[in-house]
Amino acid sequence: MKAKYLLLFLLTVVVLAAAWVGYTKYFNSAYKYAKPAQAAFVISFDDQYVAEWYAQRALFAKYNVEATFFITNPDSLTSDEVEMLKALERDGHEIASHGAKHVNALNYTEEHGLEAYIQNEIIPSVKSLQKLGFTPVTFAYPYGANSRTIDHELLKYFYLLRGDSWKVKGKTVDELDKIFYRYDGRRVINGLGIDHGSGVTLEDIEQAFKRAAEHKQAIKLYAHAINNSKATYSISPEMLEKIFKAAQKYQLTSVTFKGLIL
Repeated sequence: MKAKYLLLFLLTVVVLAAAWVGYTKYFNSAYKYAKPAQAAFVISFDDQYVAEWYAQRALFAKYNVEATFFITNPDSLTSDEVEMLKALERDGHEIASHGAKHVNALNYTEEHGLEAYIQNEIIPSVKSLQKLGFTPVTFAYPYGANSRTIDHELLKYFYLLRGDSWKVKGKTVDELDKIFYRYDGRRVINGLGIDHGSGVTLEDIEQAFKRAAEHKQAIKLYAHAINNSKATYSISPEMLEKIFKAAQKYQLTSVTFKGLIL
């Protein structure tokens, strides 16, 4: 009887080990498009503040910054906004997907199922952006809401997925491992929110830049609107310029999200 239970235990261990190896191989092994490690920073902007982003073209160009703009509700873009996005893309920026209706993936899939989420949120977003002349290859989860199951399915549609990370009480920003890309082929990554309401300071960002420079990693940041309102989901042009100057100070190359692996 003991031998029977021992055999069952060993079989369980083998199955669990195989499942874990399969998962880590899928998400963490060297991706075939992985780039050589370099000290870099990646900055993105979410939602649909197109005119405000466009107004900062000169600032981006001054510091050779290539940003990623994750667009939600693409069907509601005006013709002027589409032309602005095309101009930003010509400048070297990336136009990417943030969902058709900006829904919370976890809540939506729990209520309607994963297939409905793909059919109603992901495919329409991709098709709408393609119809407008863009080719979205990366995706940012609204609210940073994701799971392994959802990730697994969305990686059939995108090269790279971005979740969210925030400043944690009791930790310095350079201790948040998830916001650093190590060029290990991971395709599900996290960005650090740096909007006015995030509590992230320029000193915090410089600490992260220093780590990225010393270890040849890419630090990933994201914000939303660009204005002087001090609203929760906004960042000022002045703060952006200070961030870009700090990136130059630490000799960080600016890359888009797709630039991490393509």
